[in-house]
Amino acid sequence: MLLAEDTGLGPFREGELREIVAAADLRIGMFVAELDRPWLESPFLMQGFVIEDDATLAQLRGLCRFVHVDRSRSVGDAWRAADESKPDSRLERTATLGSFQVPAGARRRPVDFFRLLRSLRSAGRGEDALGEAAQSPQEMAPWLHVYPDAAGHKGLAGVSEVEAPGYAARASSRPLITSEESQPRGASVRARTERTGGASTAAGFAYLEPTVALEEEIVTALPLVNRAHGLLAQIALDVQRSLNPDLERLRGVVSEMVLSVARNPDALLWLARLKQTDQYSYDHSLDVSAHVMIFGRYLGLGDESIGHLGMAGMLQDVGKLKLPPALLQKCGALSPREHEIFRSHVDFSLQILSKSPGVSLSILEIVTKHHERCDGSGYPRGLKGGQVGLMAEISGLCDTYCAMTRERPYGEAASAQVALDAVRAQRGVGFSESTVDQFVQCIGLYPVGSLVELNSGEVAVVVAQNRIRRLKPRVMILLGPDKKPNSYPHTLDLLYEQPTATGQPYAIVRALPPGAYGVDASEFYLT
Repeated sequence: MLLAEDTGLGPFREGELREIVAAADLRIGMFVAELDRPWLESPFLMQGFVIEDDATLAQLRGLCRFVHVDRSRSVGDAWRAADESKPDSRLERTATLGSFQVPAGARRRPVDFFRLLRSLRSAGRGEDALGEAAQSPQEMAPWLHVYPDAAGHKGLAGVSEVEAPGYAARASSRPLITSEESQPRGASVRARTERTGGASTAAGFAYLEPTVALEEEIVTALPLVNRAHGLLAQIALDVQRSLNPDLERLRGVVSEMVLSVARNPDALLWLARLKQTDQYSYDHSLDVSAHVMIFGRYLGLGDESIGHLGMAGMLQDVGKLKLPPALLQKCGALSPREHEIFRSHVDFSLQILSKSPGVSLSILEIVTKHHERCDGSGYPRGLKGGQVGLMAEISGLCDTYCAMTRERPYGEAASAQVALDAVRAQRGVGFSESTVDQFVQCIGLYPVGSLVELNSGEVAVVVAQNRIRRLKPRVMILLGPDKKPNSYPHTLDLLYEQPTATGQPYAIVRALPPGAYGVDASEFYLT
């Protein structure tokens, strides 16, 4: 076998051990990192996957002459450490694909995720109480300790798939509620490659394993989310009083969020998606900020660029506070004149931010261009292609996706799958092909915080991604097979292929829109 490094056919990612393997030599357990052709010319949804069955193996052999295999992400007999001279800290792979054997020193007592969420909620929403939780996780959540001898694991609303292609354009053209008069909503070293070019310069994804457990990072990140909400409310009040907002404290919170994303991106994404208030604008701003930072990290951007993306995500629509509340809250279609007024919020945002000390030119450029589109259909200047720039395109893409997947006063929320279909429909149109492809890979088919239905009939929420087998995330089961709420939801890691009542391994059968089967976030999460 030849190493990919010797051929020049593909770039290495940090920590990978790639080989070029002839199709005839492929076997179950190998992680396919790259094909001998573009992924879009193949029937595979995920760009990078483990060969799990004979059908996939036969499909690869019939399609390709060779593929790039990453031994460090393979499982079973196909796995090999990236550096044989150093002890490997990852899970030891066994011959059984359905389970990993964890070294004794790294085993944890199973974490009661619902108990953790309930403890955080009972601690109160005040910054002081939650700050103490972040500083003293042992006192608040003693089940997070390492225990070497512990045992192992134990009719829908929304947008339909046929509506997806035109949904992105409609969602991005609608106003976001930013006025305080809006109505309440109803029931760790990595690559530092900075990319400052246009949207057409695609960056390869960075496969980075979390360095901190999800449960521990949620305890740390929750005070940041609460502080961000409070600061956004203060900024809105300052703008409405014609005062220059103090952005220095917000910059500090965003800097801490950048570090949180580096430790475990699922924690901030969980909190951003599921912590809800009665102010859509604050929730949406935090949601966009979390997504742009996670996407920027995935693309390998440095901490400074990721921080600029996070700040822009929080503030890019602050100018809507200067628009008439009646326009922002209008449920029907906007007239051409109303569209013209609505688009002026970009100029208002720039006026507000340019008067605030310490706002970088990079942040201002993102705010200026985040409504521009690669085909020239955006505003305010109708820029095309590389004129938009990668940073602004990241912000615009995440803004569009987050708007579709969150319930708004004038529209239902779409499921993650429908939203991703709508984003893919903009591939090569509103957004560059490479950026869309990388975003889909970053978010995955079942993003953190999305509702899914299992083959057992139960309904669950995705708690954390599995970075190797993306179709098998960790979930928390909210509703039983009869769709009645579980009084004490438990978590289930689909990676371990635990059997259902019928003996079949648990699997996801479909994604659900927010609010499906009457699931109310306030009953299960941190609100």
